[in-house]
Amino acid sequence: MTIKCLVLLLLLLLSPFHSLLANSLPITTYSINPETVKQLNLQLKINSERYGIVGQAVRILKNNEVIYDGRDGFANVELSVPVNNKHRFPSYSVTKLFTSVLLMQLVERGDVDIHQSIRHYLPYLPEHWQNITIEHSLSHTSGIPRYFDQVIKTNQFLPTKKAVFISLSEQPEHFKIGSQNSYNNTNFLILSAILERKTGKTYSELVQSIIIEPLNLVNTGHASAKAVIKNMVSSYASTNGKLIKNRVFDWAEYSFAHSALYSTPADLSTFMSALVTGKFVKKSTLRKLWQPMQLNNGQDGRYAFGFEYKIKDGYQQVGHDGGNRVKLRHYVNSNQTDSYTITYMSNGNSHGVWTDILADSLMAIIDKNQFILADLSEQFISLVLQATIKNNDKKLQLFYIELSKALNHDATALERFLVDYAYGVRFGAGIQASLPAFEFYTKKFPKSANAWEYLAETWQIIGNKEKARQYYQKVLDIDPKSVNAKNQIEKLIRD
Repeated sequence: MTIKCLVLLLLLLLSPFHSLLANSLPITTYSINPETVKQLNLQLKINSERYGIVGQAVRILKNNEVIYDGRDGFANVELSVPVNNKHRFPSYSVTKLFTSVLLMQLVERGDVDIHQSIRHYLPYLPEHWQNITIEHSLSHTSGIPRYFDQVIKTNQFLPTKKAVFISLSEQPEHFKIGSQNSYNNTNFLILSAILERKTGKTYSELVQSIIIEPLNLVNTGHASAKAVIKNMVSSYASTNGKLIKNRVFDWAEYSFAHSALYSTPADLSTFMSALVTGKFVKKSTLRKLWQPMQLNNGQDGRYAFGFEYKIKDGYQQVGHDGGNRVKLRHYVNSNQTDSYTITYMSNGNSHGVWTDILADSLMAIIDKNQFILADLSEQFISLVLQATIKNNDKKLQLFYIELSKALNHDATALERFLVDYAYGVRFGAGIQASLPAFEFYTKKFPKSANAWEYLAETWQIIGNKEKARQYYQKVLDIDPKSVNAKNQIEKLIRD
């Protein structure tokens, strides 16, 4: 820490207003440009206004040292309670990382073989699951039925894990083993059952004794959504752009392996730092296990030992999302010399913004020269949402030049980027707001049937049948065999 930072910190601590400011100012324990902090704080407010985020709390680490800790918005809208550093957020499926780490320890000790059949450890599982391995469950490539679909329909859990597995025994698999990634909570229910069988302890006991207590994660735990938890934020969902109270599940304890976690940015970043610094397994073990499982077609899947995985902006990015409201990500470069960790937590938004977009909006500020695609995605979204501003078309053209350079003028990658972030705007800010993004896509790829089909679909959802028919016809002009375009034109005429 610089002398200037120390002086500022001492002045703050001696100030009579320190206690009032403690919950509103970012906490910095690592050198960071004050202007960068201001930009990060502003971006939180921009994200709140742009996507209708209720409340949010963020912690960012560089090489496992805190460089930013910020908050914005409300823990409870009805009572206008601002988010503070004591508030706990529902973290949902981030708990899957706890399950993965517990399993990592057994693998490192040689007690579990990830290439072994899940029936080797749980013989009572259906015989036709014999070819499913632990690795298939970790990477969501097992193809087994999704038990949680029925829970959502009935709002009821069966009494035990074993009862769940038996209930699925007669249901058909969803796809061929290893052929695709398909997110499925049943996989982690199986993994937790294996953990309990091998250790003789319950999943909750394992989490408490191996993760929570040693790391002193005093604001982390599992609970039914109906439970009363001190300092828990209220959770919200959206319907047609309007906030409503989130649906409450009376989580069964056995579901804790895949959901029902609550935590704070401080606790989750502490957990991730402990993992990457060798507190749970050796660093060499972690590097070995943090490799994406290959699908049957030879392509890399989206998961590495249960962690969501991708390579972007020169970093291996691993972690997990929770309920599309929480993101925990660790970024590490190829030679393991530089890393970042971001924990971005929110309690709901007006549409359904992707957490990738939220994280990228901050990482682009941290270092836009390193996080080039993150910066470009934020640029694109900002320009699209300012479509009516003067000279915006020129700015979009300049943006596209930079994007083309960043993607080495790869037409497939360029088209994929425009599709992804046009939908990112749609799910983040609403269908009407995404219209300029899809229109820009057709300008850049006028011979792409997909581009015109996405634009037609957008107008169709908005309710403009004439424009929808016009653009579906453009699809047929390019691809006369398009069944969907023909069907949609017929539907639009019929309706």
